[in-house]
Amino acid sequence: MQEVFVDIYCRGFPGTERTTPFGDDTVVWTVHGHMFAAYTKGGEGVSLRLDNKIAAHLAVGQGRAASTPYLKGDGWVLFPWDTRPEELRDRIGKSYRLVLSDKNR
Repeated sequence: MQEVFVDIYCRGFPGTERTTPFGDDTVVWTVHGHMFAAYTKGGEGVSLRLDNKIAAHLAVGQGRAASTPYLKGDGWVLFPWDTRPEELRDRIGKSYRLVLSDKNR
């Protein structure tokens, strides 16, 4: 169910595309070709980018997120599916805007 929520929400941002570059089970959302969200079907949550490594370490330390096994660096963390929908929406939007602003530099 949360995977559907992520897909619907991400689809609403301008310039986004849903891709499966690593096989049908791994969904990657991009904005102008740059990843801002990813999840594995049946996995534990959605990977999102935070402002930096410090913000990522804080989120992990507070128990709000987990380290991502494959996305090391640049503040990537995994938010579990039981994250409150309001927070998940906020975090997805921030990840989208962060990646979009990086792309426009």
